[in-house]
Amino acid sequence: MDAAVARQQAQRRIRPPEPLVMVASPSTPAAFRCPISLEVMRSPVSLPTGATYDRASIQRWLDTGHRTCPATRLPLASTDLVPNLLLRRLIHLHAATLPPSPSPEAVLSQLAAADGEPAAAEKAVRSLAAKIAPEKGKRASVASAVAADLDSAVPALLSFAKGGAGADARVDAVRILATVAPELIAYLTGEGTEKRGRVRMAVEALAAVFSAGGVGEDTKGGLIAALIAGDLGRTVTALLEAGANGVVVLEAILTSPVPDADAKTAIADRSELFPDLVRILKDAASPAAIRCMAEAVQVRGRPARASMVLAGAVPALALAVAAAPTAVAESALGLLVEAARCSDGKAAIGKDAAEVVAAVMGRMIRVGPAGREAAVAVLWLACCAGGGDRRMREAVASAPEAVGKLLVVMQGDCSPTTSRMAGELLRAVRMEQERKGLAAAYDSRTIHVMPY
Repeated sequence: MDAAVARQQAQRRIRPPEPLVMVASPSTPAAFRCPISLEVMRSPVSLPTGATYDRASIQRWLDTGHRTCPATRLPLASTDLVPNLLLRRLIHLHAATLPPSPSPEAVLSQLAAADGEPAAAEKAVRSLAAKIAPEKGKRASVASAVAADLDSAVPALLSFAKGGAGADARVDAVRILATVAPELIAYLTGEGTEKRGRVRMAVEALAAVFSAGGVGEDTKGGLIAALIAGDLGRTVTALLEAGANGVVVLEAILTSPVPDADAKTAIADRSELFPDLVRILKDAASPAAIRCMAEAVQVRGRPARASMVLAGAVPALALAVAAAPTAVAESALGLLVEAARCSDGKAAIGKDAAEVVAAVMGRMIRVGPAGREAAVAVLWLACCAGGGDRRMREAVASAPEAVGKLLVVMQGDCSPTTSRMAGELLRAVRMEQERKGLAAAYDSRTIHVMPY
């Protein structure tokens, strides 16, 4: 009797744990899901705390500066990610017990039918994204399925990418769009009555791909090579006509190392470039439009500056300086500096002196060091260089707290050239105030300094 009991106990001790993945069940064990994305992990990796996450999700967490474990909130002694090969094998075994996944065509049909049902749409997008994972080897089949019905598949993916439930799912939608982006490029120079709608769809998809962080640089470089390989003039025209999304694509071309100098020069020399960029900047407050202007000026120099001023960029740039985010405002200040280097630009700045001075002075100490130096340079070029413009000197002299802000720049960590420019501006302000019979002492509210 004792021998039989001992044998049963031994059998219980060596019995393997219940095989979670061997049960043919549609439910997925919670251990297979990433604690961050709540999706089945594709590449499980472990932190030093012992918690396991999908590599893409935890890498995004670390890239944003976090140094704690999301699940345990414990500080990380190291950010090394160790592949959890056992869990990955278990996930693959579990997947083998489930019914065969639907074809890409079937999943696209589900996505189209999921209009208004975010959960169903997200499930379809996740299914397609899983099929284009590098280890799956099915990227071509997904691309073929989407390419077979671009006019319905691409809008559905774009709609989800803009309003999907989670950030990871939206990135997945853009990654799927990237597989068919080469086919979409052909729409930019197509013909026919449906051209305008297709161009808008293609440009929106390309803009989403170039703006996404989940698309590899090699993929983006290949798309840029395809964009400049065809009729570059028609492509640029189509992008500019498409508005804010078009200039996102154009910026990707101008800032990429893929195009050679001749291609970038050809873009910068397009007669419609600056007028359309100014229009888009006014209509959509597009940061990409400002960056495109900056790249074109860098490529072509003086001719591009003249074209920019002639297109009416100065008032639009002043508005951007006043209202845009800091990085964009600094780019706009840099372009105003370029405009002030030519006589036509200086005249245009003087024509809108009150608006330009209000924008530049209002932003002078609310930007970074480069922005502050650009702000001083704009005012110096317009007020002092070559005799300057009296309208600008009057506007600066009348600006609230102008002297105090210039003194703040001088007393800060600015370059000797900027300090000299600020000093000359202060002398010009004093002379203008004396000419008008105003007080010659300056109250900057926070600093009481007589600079002379």
